[in-house]
Amino acid sequence: MRSGRNLSTLAFLLVLGGALVAHAPLRAQQPKKPVKSQVQKVAPIPTRMWKSETTGNQYRVWTEDNRLHAEWTNIPPGSAAKGAYIRTVCRRAGQKWVGESRSYLPCLGGKGKDERLMNFCHVTTGFEIDTMTASRITGRAEGLKRFDCTKCQVLEKEWKNFVWVPLPPKKGPGHEVPESR
Repeated sequence: MRSGRNLSTLAFLLVLGGALVAHAPLRAQQPKKPVKSQVQKVAPIPTRMWKSETTGNQYRVWTEDNRLHAEWTNIPPGSAAKGAYIRTVCRRAGQKWVGESRSYLPCLGGKGKDERLMNFCHVTTGFEIDTMTASRITGRAEGLKRFDCTKCQVLEKEWKNFVWVPLPPKKGPGHEVPESR
């Protein structure tokens, strides 16, 4: 297992590093120069509503503390009543935003007339934004290719491209989009 190997390597390096330090002569500590952060500060963008051209889902998108957030807003009432959600959080990685979506969604089984709700499942999938302009967001997200509804178990994922376009602001009382969270 890869993470097990990394932990073993890390443990080995910590032990080895400790052994080396124990046998090294002590020296007066010199103040360290501050290290410039590797993370570029990203100017916050105001909250804005976007619609996926792929799924029709609508998302509230904003940035805060060098993170990009997206929340599904047009959840069907029956699913919303059971707590359904899709929440995405990404961090800047070079020119991209990279992160994951955490979802709690209905899982349907059967086909056609036999289709029925089998379960509600928690799922975490990868998410990347390649480009983000005032008129378009493009990227890719992991989609579920095969899923076991009874066990809420992912059997196979695949990356799928998406395009989001901005929704015009709604007018009138109760339709204001907050500028920031």
